[in-house]
Amino acid sequence: MVLFFGAVVPRYDVDVRRVVDLAVLFEGLGFSSLWVTDHLQPSRASTVLESWTLLSALAPATDARLGTCVLCACYRHPALLAKMAATLDVLSGGRLELGLGLGSEPQDAELNALGMERWAVEERVERFREYVEVVRLLMTGKHTVDYGGRFYKLFKAVCNTPTLQKPSPPIWVGGRKKKIAGVAAELGVGWNFYGEALDECENVVKFYDEKCKQLGRKPVKSVFTNIVVYNSDSDRAEKMKKLGSYSSAEQALRRTFTLIHGKPDEVVKQVEQLQNLGVGLIIVRDMDLEASSIKVFAKEVMPSFL
Repeated sequence: MVLFFGAVVPRYDVDVRRVVDLAVLFEGLGFSSLWVTDHLQPSRASTVLESWTLLSALAPATDARLGTCVLCACYRHPALLAKMAATLDVLSGGRLELGLGLGSEPQDAELNALGMERWAVEERVERFREYVEVVRLLMTGKHTVDYGGRFYKLFKAVCNTPTLQKPSPPIWVGGRKKKIAGVAAELGVGWNFYGEALDECENVVKFYDEKCKQLGRKPVKSVFTNIVVYNSDSDRAEKMKKLGSYSSAEQALRRTFTLIHGKPDEVVKQVEQLQNLGVGLIIVRDMDLEASSIKVFAKEVMPSFL
């Protein structure tokens, strides 16, 4: 199986010129796609660049594919998002990867702070399924779209912005729980997952693969992970410290969803484990840009898979 690598570009407490420079750097290191996360008001940042607007700035500066990992569905109505996604696909020359998710506890806090609607817990998965369906219908539909869902209703709706990728840009559903993996399988879209440890992920991956098999669909998987690559014990200690104030290195790794960590040869084996799970794309988010983990990963790990 061919394995691709993507890199997340920073949005917090960083100048936009620096973001563009990093995107160009990551592309030069061999990352085939560039990704943004989606928070509007994260507590740990004093300045935040909005995801979609930032991708529009990256489009003319790079040739890599551009993706969202992942957009919080609560922030934008699906009809508006479909128009935004179709437009970005055109602006980028057909390079968009559209990752969608339910959001997390920090995003619930942001919704409260900004006075935006929070989806009821018991309705979240069903509403998210409709959300993805509406986005896809509008991006792929050549004619008007009628949709009579419980949460979204469309009457002769049309996107009016033909995407360059047909029938639409690739869609990814992000989440680490079985319910979300099931939505991805049932809708026939890609599944992007993350986790605290590889063995934790394996159980949900097995569920997703079996669900796809039952439905006669081909599994399409990507993983989102922080990376920590070090060459010595002292280097490891310093990078563990930068992950945050946790009681142990193990806790730091789990709480920051760092599936890939170790010396280069150890990291190669971890990437092989993900590849053996059928993962075709690894999206890496570097917690420590100044220590150049992502550079070490690109130069000493990625060549084993290219």
